[in-house]
Amino acid sequence: MKKTPRRLIRTIIFFLLLLTSYAPPAFSQAKTTISGWLRTGVEYEYNERFRENFYRGKVQFNVKVDKNLEAQLDIRGESEEHAMELREAFFTADLSKAVGLDFGQGKKRFGLEFQKSKENLLTTERTLIYQHLEPFGFVGRDVNLRYYRKAKSDGRRNGISLSLGYSEDHNVTAVGHWTRLNTIGSFAVGASSVVQIDKIAGGSQTVWALGAELLRDAAKHHVEIEAVAGQDPFRSEFEKSFGDGKNVYFFGGKILYGHYFKKSRLEPVFVYSLLVPDLDTFDINTVEFLAGLNYYAASALRIGLNGDLLLATSAKNQDERTYAGSKVILQVQLVW
Repeated sequence: MKKTPRRLIRTIIFFLLLLTSYAPPAFSQAKTTISGWLRTGVEYEYNERFRENFYRGKVQFNVKVDKNLEAQLDIRGESEEHAMELREAFFTADLSKAVGLDFGQGKKRFGLEFQKSKENLLTTERTLIYQHLEPFGFVGRDVNLRYYRKAKSDGRRNGISLSLGYSEDHNVTAVGHWTRLNTIGSFAVGASSVVQIDKIAGGSQTVWALGAELLRDAAKHHVEIEAVAGQDPFRSEFEKSFGDGKNVYFFGGKILYGHYFKKSRLEPVFVYSLLVPDLDTFDINTVEFLAGLNYYAASALRIGLNGDLLLATSAKNQDERTYAGSKVILQVQLVW
């Protein structure tokens, strides 16, 4: 995604301040709320000589234009880029209770982790599978039109999200997600799908991915079990250009468990993931073991420590695993 110039960011913020402070009569009913988060911490990656300090921030403007229409702007900055970025900009039309239509630069809601905001994840970063999916364009953001109907625990058990999007990197991306509450006891079941038309040398190719999930989100316990499989667009394109023309398929699985202890405000988190980049060579894979501990110093302040161990085999050596990419992250997060 291209970075938004700082001058444009300043202009947008200035415009919003004018809108909220000096709104003319036509917009006198508009109500603006500001939310966001601030993260700062230190990260150490295996085999790196130095630790890296980081700081990241998000400011989100929600403008309620009228009863059924709302606009949202999401602006972010981080120390790695030393720049600010307009991450999201879309409006929402409420069609009925818990049913709506989004249009603009928004999220591709494939899989469990992209159904929620990043600050609501139990881990400091997205897990191995989603880090693998993002360069493909299966998750992330694009300009899209999305219809959604949320599931409700006190009524409608089924929820759906359907979007059709476009970006400069990919012609068209269609994403669907379905969930059903309290299906296997207190567990919700769900499924995701994405179909994408990619630009490649000499034309285009159609790629896809499917996901299945189980979720239990209670006051003390949080469980996520999911599996994802699909076509690798980069390796498939390479095979079409220089190999035997076959498609390359990947597989990933994840189990996450978190338990919140109210008295101590501590929340241990454990993740196991398996990623197989090419199903024809199953022995070449990466296993993730993540152990984390969150401490809620206040309702809006969380201190998180994650040890993320990645064990990977390679085509050259399938008998021994390397630790490349393993890291330890200590992070303080404040939300408002």
